[in-house]
Formats: sequence, structure tokens, C-alpha cells
Amino acid sequence: MRQVRGTVNSVELIGWIGDAPEQRVFSSGAKVCTFNVATKHWGARTDAGDRTVETDWTPVEAWEKLSEQCMRSLHKGSRVRVVGSLRTQSWDDKESGQRRYKTFVRADEVLFLDNRSEGNGQEMPEATEETEEVPF
Repeated sequence: MRQVRGTVNSVELIGWIGDAPEQRVFSSGAKVCTFNVATKHWGARTDAGDRTVETDWTPVEAWEKLSEQCMRSLHKGSRVRVVGSLRTQSWDDKESGQRRYKTFVRADEVLFLDNRSEGNGQEMPEATEETEEVPF
């Protein structure tokens, strides 16, 4: 848990990888693996009283050794648990001159939740109305 003078910046996600992870290697030799994690939550009720399910896509960065492990083990559809901290970067857009922001999770831990016998290309299960919990 990250604490600085009475604050906490800790994020935990359990979800699925949306697309194949990508890795960049900088001129310094530093490596970063980026991927998006899909999590689901209950949304508003429709006029008919049905509950909608909404998906959030959270960008994640894993650095150095963790980056290499993610590149070896993750694929589209992988189920993961990510623990890290929330970060925000800002920059000035060269075309419009507007200030842009990107918020993401910097991973400290990534737990690979797939069964070893399961193959690539898993799909996220669809939500059902039978349960009150958000389906995973």
C-alpha cells in the first residue's frame, strides 16, 4: 500500500485483458508492458426494470521484470488480478494545443488467474440477472 503523509494510493483490479499486451523498450533499456483490464459493474435499470451491465477499461503499465513476465504470460482474454497505484500524466497536444490527461494503473503485482489448461482467446462471460454480484 502506498502511503505518503496520511494519503493512500492503492488500486486492485480483477478482470480480463482486452487485447494482446504491448511492450516498449526505451533507449535506456527500460521496458514497459501496457494492457487494458476490463472490469464489469451494474449500471442503471432500464425502463423495463432490467439491470444493465457496464464495462470499464483501465489501462495498466508494468515495468522492468514484471513487464517481461506479463509479455510471456498474458494474452487477449487472460484473467488477471492487478495491484498497484493510480497515476496521471499530462501533456500539451501538439495539434490542438489543449492539455491532455491519461490516468492509468502502475502495476506493482500482476497475478495470472487463468488455469494452465485453458488456451488463448478466452471470452469474458456474459452477465446474468440471477446474481446480485457483478459477474466475473
